[in-house]
This record gives sequence, C-alpha cells and structure tokens, in this order.
Amino acid sequence: MKGLEGIRVIDFSQYVAAPACPRILGEMCADVIKIEPLTGDEQRTQGASYGMIPDEIENRGYDQANTNKKWVSINVKHPEGMNFALKLIGDADIFVTNMRDGALKRLGLDYETLSKKFPQLVWAQARGYGERGPMKDAKGFDATSYSARGGYALNCPQKGDAPANMPVAIGDWNASMALTSGVLAALVRRLKTGKGDRVSVNLYHVALWGMQIPIISRQDGLEYPKSRKTMPCPTNNSYCSKDGIWFIICFGHYNKYHELVFRTIGLDDLIGQKDVESLEGFQENGKHVYVIKRMEEAFRQKNYAEWEKLFLENDIPFEKCFSVDDILADEEAYANDALRHFHYDRFGDKVMPTTPIRLWSVGDPDIWIAKPVGYDTKTYMLQYGYNEDEISKLAKDGVVKIYAGEPLQFHKAEKTSAKIPLPGYNP
Repeated sequence: MKGLEGIRVIDFSQYVAAPACPRILGEMCADVIKIEPLTGDEQRTQGASYGMIPDEIENRGYDQANTNKKWVSINVKHPEGMNFALKLIGDADIFVTNMRDGALKRLGLDYETLSKKFPQLVWAQARGYGERGPMKDAKGFDATSYSARGGYALNCPQKGDAPANMPVAIGDWNASMALTSGVLAALVRRLKTGKGDRVSVNLYHVALWGMQIPIISRQDGLEYPKSRKTMPCPTNNSYCSKDGIWFIICFGHYNKYHELVFRTIGLDDLIGQKDVESLEGFQENGKHVYVIKRMEEAFRQKNYAEWEKLFLENDIPFEKCFSVDDILADEEAYANDALRHFHYDRFGDKVMPTTPIRLWSVGDPDIWIAKPVGYDTKTYMLQYGYNEDEISKLAKDGVVKIYAGEPLQFHKAEKTSAKIPLPGYNP
C-alpha cells in the first residue's frame, strides 16, 4: 500500500485553496474525484489573469491545484444530478468544499445533512473568514482575506512604501496545507472510531498564524511596517553587496554570534564595545541603528561572490534574495523534486512546483495534469449502473456533461535536472 491508496476524496470546490488540498491528497495516492458544474471550475478561466494562455484541453493555470484527479461534471441543482453526486459522496472517505454555508444548506451538502446520511464522512471546508463573527457569510479570497486583512500587503514592504503586490494565491497554498493536515487528523479519528468529523480552515486565520511575531511584538512596542535600517537585530537583516546583490543573513542570537559576524566582515573595532554587545542593550540605547549602518557600509565593499565564500567558510547562515528567474534555474529545486517538468503539446516543456510533503511509501509521486470538463463523467456513471441511453438523456437534459472529444494521452510530469531556458536571464 502506498500512502493513501484506497482512500476516496470528493473535491466539490473551485479556485485554489480548497482544490489544492485534494491535489496534495492525490499526490499521496488517494483516489480524487472532482465534481464540477457543467461550466467547469471557474479557475479554468483564470490563467489569462496570471499571464498564462488559456486552452480548453491544456490549462496551466488550472493544473496548479488540480493534478491527479478524475473529472465528473454534474448539475447538482437538478434532482437527478444530485442523486448521482450523492452516490459518489456516499462511497467517499473525504468531502472537500469551499462553497459558503447558505449555498451548501440549499443543496443539502452542508455538514449536518451529509453527516446524517454518511456518518463515516470527513467533511472539510475552506473559508474566507471564520464560522462566527460579522464576516462569516462573506466572500473571501486570497488577496482580500489573507494578504489584505491578514496584514501581509501593508506590513511586508519597507516602511513608507506602497502595499506589496503579493504573489497570487500565496495564502491559498498555505491554507491548503492547513486544510490537508486537518483532513488527515479527522481521517485518523475516523479510522479509529468509524465516525467522521468536520474540518474548517479559513484564509484570515491562516494569515494570522503566519503573522504571529508581528502581532505579538507590536504589543511590546515594535512598529510595523518596519524599516531594514532600524531592525532590532542587525545580524538578522537584509544587506546589499558592492555589485548590487541583495542577501539576508540570519543570526537571531545576536548576543552569541555578533563577534563572529563582525570579524568576518571587517568590523573588528566594534568587538568588545559594551554598548553594542547585546540586543537588550539596544532596547535601551538604540545603537542597533548605528550597527546596521556600519554593516551596510562594510557589505558595500565586496561583491556578493566574495561574501558568499566568507559566509560559507565561517558557517554564517545566509541566502541571496532570489528572483523568480533564480528559482527556475536553481539546482536545489530540481534535485529535490520541488520543481518538475510538465510537457504540453501546445506549450512545450514547462515547470511547476510539486507538493512539499513526501511519504516514503510513495516516494516522488507520479503527477498527471488536469483534463477537460466532464472527461470521466461517463466512466463513473457506467460504474454506478447507468446505461448508455440514460447517460445520453441526462446529458441532453443538462444534468451532466460528457466529454465528447478524442481520448487524451497526457504526458506524466518528468523529473529532470534540466532548467527551463528563460530569454534574457543572466543568473
């Protein structure tokens, strides 16, 4: 048995945060069936807004949250459509959705209703906001619930700058990991007791989980947004080399390591000075601003390659601030299967991140890209006893959508150390 083999997941969700959870489960070898409306998940239309070319057959913007699934398209507002959907849900272990409570109750797919019919079911919901409070029924998206209200857009830039353009769906991906952990915890309980559970994760709460240090330190007087010129810990800060490369060093334990850093970068005159030897002293005398200025001046004296050599020799934790182009050329990402090649007939070879969890029973998972709306509908209807005439009638009546094109032989994503060539890129 590999990972979650034998576990069936119904993905009744759209966009990113919720569908990415079944993607993770699918790469753990769960059997994932995605139920879409006849028009498809709206995420299928979003690629152009990310600068990707949309296509009805191959859809790179959609693949990100939707690898390793089966594709069933049902009009669940029609009684016969709902009857088919309930057949699928009744045989499932996990049901994942991000529809709002009102819509779920109207459809009869809310937790209370489904848990009575299927008490073994793990029912999971991704939300914009919590289940209580003034925003409980509001629409919530990554950009609004997570980046804006969660504090990232305003507090990540340097003090005085405009709010940041956060990477699209950054909160969705983080929320999907939280939802996955909750689902797996509920599944363990189900396997021990036979009883399902309700799992709830919301984008705003996930944002605040990541903002713990700002939320807590603000209560002790630290201001946000911050300036790198006034960071409380000079050895945990960003600096720029002579050749314009930005990098970060990360020694939060300033009191222990500042002498090592000073010796490495040529600030021996600061060693032994009582007024710059501790973070506690900085809180009283404000000399951290002076130390940062001296470190800035020192780092401007050498190119990044020279500093890199010195940092490695002295075991100082550091990292260059990567651009996206740097990431796409990073050997570390390919060696660890964090980035993998996907071949598209229309678009050629492209790279996409894999899910970051690895089970030894699975290894680096097989990954298959998404297929068109309704691609597997007929297959599952036949499995559940519908005959050809019934399927044709239900499709004609708008109850289900059946993919009518030629069978597709999509390429499995391939592990390789080859990099994607980027025009004009000079690493």
